[in-house]
Amino acid sequence: VILCYLQLGSEFPLEFMNKNYRENRLAELTLQTTFSNNERLFGYTPFLDIYRGKKDEQIRTFARKAKEFGRPFLFRLNNEPNSDWTSYSAVVAMSDPDIYVDNWRRFYRIFKEEGVNNAIWIFNPNDRSYPPCNWNDFTAFYPGNEYVHFIGITGYNNGTYYKNEKWREFDAIYGDISRRYLPVFEKFPWIITEFSSSSVGGDKALWIRNMFKNLHKYPNIKIAVWFSYADFEINTDEEKKVSRPYWLDETEETLNEFKKGLQKYNAGPLFNH
Repeated sequence: VILCYLQLGSEFPLEFMNKNYRENRLAELTLQTTFSNNERLFGYTPFLDIYRGKKDEQIRTFARKAKEFGRPFLFRLNNEPNSDWTSYSAVVAMSDPDIYVDNWRRFYRIFKEEGVNNAIWIFNPNDRSYPPCNWNDFTAFYPGNEYVHFIGITGYNNGTYYKNEKWREFDAIYGDISRRYLPVFEKFPWIITEFSSSSVGGDKALWIRNMFKNLHKYPNIKIAVWFSYADFEINTDEEKKVSRPYWLDETEETLNEFKKGLQKYNAGPLFNH
């Protein structure tokens, strides 16, 4: 599975999708309704224009290309809406998750009208809500069972670079997600749409080892996608400084631990517990 991000107005990446299909990769196509890559949060956002139907033709154009692709793909629309860092969050849309729900259903309806039946729709909140209010709870953004095929779950071990951050083990993160999500989403397959561990504040290789030891506890999880990049701090001199190194191949030890974990998983014993 390969993760791809697009902004509203981008063309459906037909060449990219066909290339990955030929090479036996399933694309997790993430479309975010932003023109600013989720920067300038309190500037213009197209979210209300979508709500008012002003972007329908853009959505239709995208949907027609998705139909032309004709192969199954994972479609993650507007991930992590219960946050304060996305241009489609309720924080920047009058604190009203119903706008998010309506926009999701609008996308779904247009895709259906255009005959798109190869998109696998993923609803993907963040594991923690920012701000942590009842109106911003992950359930407030849920568009309904008839509009969702997969439940996306996202929880990072961010490390301890920033003040008040705590090192979180995989089992602690996904155990908490499981306790909260199972009562609502037990009948759905789950995908960890993106996750990783920082190396700041603990032993990243051991974190990976413990992840493989505990993954079998969560049978709803069918796919897990490691986010092999980093978060950066912007300094006053405009140079980027790594704050959360998430690279899988950060060291030979982290990569080898992951390879060993995959070998054990492929052998099957973890699934038999």
